[in-house]
Amino acid sequence: MFRPLIQAYLSLAAICIIWGTTYTAIKFAIRDFPPYLLVGLRQTAAGLLLLAWALAAGRVRSAAVPPGLLAEGQQPGSALTRRYLWLQALTGLCTITGGNGFITWGMQHVSSGLAAVIGSLTPVMVVLINLGWKGTERINAPTVGGVLLGFGGLGLIFHHGWADFLHRDYRLGILACFGSCFTWSLGTVMAKRWNDPRVSPVLNAGLQITAGGLGGFVLSLLFDPSYAIQHTGQGLAAVIYLTLIGSALAFSLYMFALQHLSATVSSLYTYINPMVAILLGWLFLGEHLSAWEFAGMGITICGVWLVNRGYRAGVAR
Repeated sequence: MFRPLIQAYLSLAAICIIWGTTYTAIKFAIRDFPPYLLVGLRQTAAGLLLLAWALAAGRVRSAAVPPGLLAEGQQPGSALTRRYLWLQALTGLCTITGGNGFITWGMQHVSSGLAAVIGSLTPVMVVLINLGWKGTERINAPTVGGVLLGFGGLGLIFHHGWADFLHRDYRLGILACFGSCFTWSLGTVMAKRWNDPRVSPVLNAGLQITAGGLGGFVLSLLFDPSYAIQHTGQGLAAVIYLTLIGSALAFSLYMFALQHLSATVSSLYTYINPMVAILLGWLFLGEHLSAWEFAGMGITICGVWLVNRGYRAGVAR
């Protein structure tokens, strides 16, 4: 039991770095590809690769799990029912079509660092969704204080740029990033509740990513203004990296982490992602943040930490 826990934390550490780099990669990719088409291409390809891997490795069958380790309401026997497949698809629509799709669209209009900072509110969203879904946990002072602190930090980040909100595209970009944060958080809670321990994390990741990628194609038909695709080495390299590393590898690691850690702990990668995204944005994209924005980011992350502290205190009661 101890070894899987160590592996789960190592997986989470890898996610902290990998998903921090994807913000920069997305910036390069959307120079050549319409945003939702990019989501459809990279995620569907990654999902099909994972499904093929799961099939080749014989991981499609449900694993035998002792009854004592099954979640409440789960029964021994095959987990791959029609209902289970639909739940995996619904989870993928939230995390991939919504979570990844919205932020990819929003990053046309906001910096990679700012998008990552907004994404750092994911643990806050996860806690609030968990509280609302269960309806049994209490809101305590640290949780309330953390939420206020987190959004106060965002206020500092935006303090000198309120005039930017006069621009429609900027407003929509910010709204899309917040929408991404919410739908990804909702999908995280769904995955934690609905992923069966008898099913390989690779198979779960393949099912969710494929469904989410197909949803990206639907959004592309509805909202992408142009299907003109450029052909540059940077764009192609970014898409390959996003497909193989950012989606196939990282999402499989995320499914493994969720299998052994709570949804709140599993979302703590968002503490590190903004640091990685801001550093890479500065190195490769010419982005920068002022001292006020760095202070706001620090306050936001402190708020996220406080929310998690309050959540753990509530669970321990």
